[in-house]
Amino acid sequence: MRNLNFLKLFYGLMLVMVSTAFVSCVDDNDDTEAPYLEVSPTTLIFGSDGQPANGSQASFDISTNRSWKATVKDDKSWVTLSKYEGEGSATIQVSIPENVNDEASVVIEISNKVGVLMSETVKISSGSVGPTEVIYNETVGDKTVSNPYPFVDSYDGWNKSGIGSANVTYSGASASVRASGLPNSGAYDGASGPNVVFFGSLPAYFQINKIALTEAQTNLKLTFGASYSIKVGEEYDNTFDTSKLTVALSADGTNWVPLTYTKNNGDSEKPYWVLATANFTLKKAVSELYIKYTALAASSIRLDDITLATGAGGTEIDFETAGEPKVTTTDAKAITATTATLGGSVANIEISEATEVGVQYIEFSTGTVTDIDWTKATKAAASVKENPWTVAVTNLTKDNQYAFRAYATTASSTIYGEPKTFVATESTATPISIADLVTKMTNTSTAVDENYVIQGIICGDPAGKNYSYGTLYLMTKGATTAGNALSLYNNKIDVTQYALGQEIKVTLQKDVAKIYKRFDVPQVEGFTTENIEIVSENNEVKATPISLDQLASFVCMPVTIENASIAEGGVWKTVGALKNHTFNVGGSNFTVNINKQATPFDDQPFSAGSGAITGIASIYQSASQLLPRNLEDVKAFASNSPTITSITPNSHTFPATGGSQEFIVTVKNQGSNTISVSGLSNAFTTNVVGNTVTVTAKTNTGETFNETMKIALTNGNSIDVPLTVSGKSSGEDTKGTFTSMDPFLFGNGTNNYNAYGQLVNTNIYCLKLGTSSKSGAFTTGALGVTGNKKFSFYATAWKGKTATIYIRINNGGSISGNNNIAPAAKDGATGNPDYTITFADSDYYTFNLTGLTESSTITIATDDNFEAAAKNSNARAIMCGFQLY
Repeated sequence: MRNLNFLKLFYGLMLVMVSTAFVSCVDDNDDTEAPYLEVSPTTLIFGSDGQPANGSQASFDISTNRSWKATVKDDKSWVTLSKYEGEGSATIQVSIPENVNDEASVVIEISNKVGVLMSETVKISSGSVGPTEVIYNETVGDKTVSNPYPFVDSYDGWNKSGIGSANVTYSGASASVRASGLPNSGAYDGASGPNVVFFGSLPAYFQINKIALTEAQTNLKLTFGASYSIKVGEEYDNTFDTSKLTVALSADGTNWVPLTYTKNNGDSEKPYWVLATANFTLKKAVSELYIKYTALAASSIRLDDITLATGAGGTEIDFETAGEPKVTTTDAKAITATTATLGGSVANIEISEATEVGVQYIEFSTGTVTDIDWTKATKAAASVKENPWTVAVTNLTKDNQYAFRAYATTASSTIYGEPKTFVATESTATPISIADLVTKMTNTSTAVDENYVIQGIICGDPAGKNYSYGTLYLMTKGATTAGNALSLYNNKIDVTQYALGQEIKVTLQKDVAKIYKRFDVPQVEGFTTENIEIVSENNEVKATPISLDQLASFVCMPVTIENASIAEGGVWKTVGALKNHTFNVGGSNFTVNINKQATPFDDQPFSAGSGAITGIASIYQSASQLLPRNLEDVKAFASNSPTITSITPNSHTFPATGGSQEFIVTVKNQGSNTISVSGLSNAFTTNVVGNTVTVTAKTNTGETFNETMKIALTNGNSIDVPLTVSGKSSGEDTKGTFTSMDPFLFGNGTNNYNAYGQLVNTNIYCLKLGTSSKSGAFTTGALGVTGNKKFSFYATAWKGKTATIYIRINNGGSISGNNNIAPAAKDGATGNPDYTITFADSDYYTFNLTGLTESSTITIATDDNFEAAAKNSNARAIMCGFQLY
């Protein structure tokens, strides 16, 4: 869309020339395509020896569809270019003599007869570059980790080094240390393995705090290893997209500046790890540097081997402007003769702080965008306040140029993004058949070479959901021969808005849409819902009868295999899990795959036998398989037999203290058939009442162990349920084991903060807060721990009273959820010590503490202002059995 905007600006300039002169004309008949210009890199750094500094290079690439001219500004004759003008894309070599200490700028311009259309600047620095000095390095260590994996703020196996690493700490959200996925050994120089930082569910980030810098350390280089791996269908996508892992820098851990980085091509082959590099220069020296990695893709990104060192410098980082709210205007999309989709995004404020977001737009035919009177522009608020946001604008005039900018309004001001332009015009696209587009595909993802439009019938069933999220299967209408289908993939689209049998047109934009045979499956990416037009509904979709050896050649098409058989019945899938089933034809096996999100197949039984089975032909790890679209495709195997369809939960982990768990068994066609249990040792006892199985685990004083419980149905099937009993651990909640609160007694309390009592025949300390006339408050000393912890205790209100207990975290950290409880009163909580109180499970309370620092303290109070103050006699409570784990 960037290219289109400049074409529209060109049209605007044409109007100005014609309306004011009438004495000249422009005859750029070759300007039929929107101009574009991209230059990379935009910073080159040379040492005093005239050679590129470490991490830099001696050339830059020009990507354009116009004639270009390169000019060395300010008569910097020490810079020599291999070429100063040309046509189309080129690589320009830069030569620098020795012993030059200076800076120069090279400006690259593309023009037509009207004037300069676009320009880019390459900054060149030459001079002495000091030796590289490692300031900070982290390999994530090699301590053995296991599930549950430690979060980064509680992991104690870090292996930091470097002259500025002494005070470094780590924090994060949904970021853990594990040794999963393909190890990075040999992927790049210095790859350490085995432990990595893994980003889980979103939001997820990993933050490195307090790297010490000196005043001289402003030219810096950051490198790190990273990998991306996610299962798409039955294959893995290992292509690392830098937009899915962002990096930001901060001088205070609060206000952030984004940092761009480049990567090598390590994701092109196993083990699919890239080495990323960012050269940058701090505009002003700082004493501490913070680095924040934010994942924008869930459960797919790993990070390792982070190094910050002195270097040649590069992109300027200005912390003085960090943290300022900023609105960015996004390019216009889905442009037609009368409509367009505009939008924007906001940084450094939460979207919830904005009272309104949207765009302003106005016709723009003369002058420059700086001359626009925005008070006359049309204002269009986004219907959904989200970040980023979009606005669909209508009633535009064909071939007119428009300027627009995004805005965000807060309680105090309105912030605007930079102006952009577009022309309301229909884009032309070349019709191409699905079969012809498939023949253009290779095993490498390639942008389409012109605007195309394809048309076909949705042959997969979006309602059946047996596909990777964001996948539509599209075939040539009425096709019965192979090579006439492909998959449309965009995991940001909910494809259930479409239906089996719809005929659609899909516009593929040049240099945006990409095509390739992904693991031999023809796939199209780089489109949105705005590129899809529904032509008709309820078209007939016939599956083509094929033999098993034809399955792979009919990939993405609906096919039927006759006389398929399966030896044992079962359930197509359970909730939240995928399931593969082995079928057989004429002695040859093939896989029938049910995706984990195919909810219509959840807990649906099938019977052993033979018959016709239908589905979408697919390929996984070079082996063909079948993906049934819905239950109609597998109706030949419908079952009326008694079948256990699900068990809830389908696994369970008991704490070391043991306990009981109920398992609910769901059965179809049960009749008089009954449930039974087998397979467990005497570490468990079981009880079956109807379709409920209760399992009780005994206390475990040894290591963690696993067993498998088999739940069976008479005259039906059986399902295995994995059980685990945790081993005793010093970091484990010991609910029910009253322990001393000695760690808290070095704190400072106010007004009756400690008392001594006898509880459950064990002499321990307890904490009593409040008197008959005042509330009470108690603050611990520094906890000496970091990260996320749980804080638990037993509590009771004074006999006959209704006290509220409040919890607050000081000196870093917070409470996730409510910060107060209202414990029940106990008869034993009265009079003077000793107290004899019997607690129940319902008297045990747990708070989730996040972001603790070593200096964090906990304040416990019976006053919502966390102080001893005049209150009624209700403000009294007793607590004991404190745990921090």
